[in-house]
Amino acid sequence: MKKLFFFLVVTAWTIAAQGQAVTDSVNTDPMKGDTALAAEIINNYISYVNFEHLLQDSVVFVRTSVVERSHPDDTIKILRWYSSKRQIRIEMWQNGRMQDAFYTNGKKIFRRFSNTYRSWRNMSPDSFLDHTQALDIRGALYGWRSKGSEAYYVGEYTYNNHQAYRVFVTTPGAFDRNYFFEKETGLLFIVTEEDHIYGDAQKSADAQKVDWRGWHEFIPFRGCLMPTMESYQVNDQLFIIRNSYEMVEYKSTYFTKEVY
Repeated sequence: MKKLFFFLVVTAWTIAAQGQAVTDSVNTDPMKGDTALAAEIINNYISYVNFEHLLQDSVVFVRTSVVERSHPDDTIKILRWYSSKRQIRIEMWQNGRMQDAFYTNGKKIFRRFSNTYRSWRNMSPDSFLDHTQALDIRGALYGWRSKGSEAYYVGEYTYNNHQAYRVFVTTPGAFDRNYFFEKETGLLFIVTEEDHIYGDAQKSADAQKVDWRGWHEFIPFRGCLMPTMESYQVNDQLFIIRNSYEMVEYKSTYFTKEVY
């Protein structure tokens, strides 16, 4: 794995240092690419990060810190709990104060914490999904078909003497994206966003465009390979993300308790 770690770190951090996104080596129409091969590449990657088999009697607990490189003292902390039957809890903290939070018992309860009113409020299941899917530690490709995404294999590229696959993905209401997977392992290492939807010059009204997002390091976790170090750039600001994982005993209060 050391070879992979070095490749991921060097590739993504080189892009960060240069302040530029990955560029294509050929000029092609991505929406004419092979859909079956694209699905195979994506599903292979998802098999690495899918921890559903761990959730029988336990909870996957993820601690995340997000720091802007130019302001290292200002840290956002994200706490996430995942259980079976679609039970999820997400809390976001800054300066010792909870700024945003969500939980669902996987059935009829979908709640969000309002920082404005410092209170918990009901949400519809669709609204809950819209607000939390970007925070899924397994990434935007997890459950990609259910989101209405379409994927096309575009070609093979070389980065730092390593071969990589490019997959172009369109998702309703989101910017079109280019996903790059290391050929040797199938792991995702960087994604770039286009300034359009479905190949058209239509701007997304809801999404904040990210210049790129990189995955620098993965660690084995109970039969999975989960990202521990990530980064992304938006509006020329570089953010560093670090994740840690543990299994904890199941408690229903994770998905019902309303802390403030």
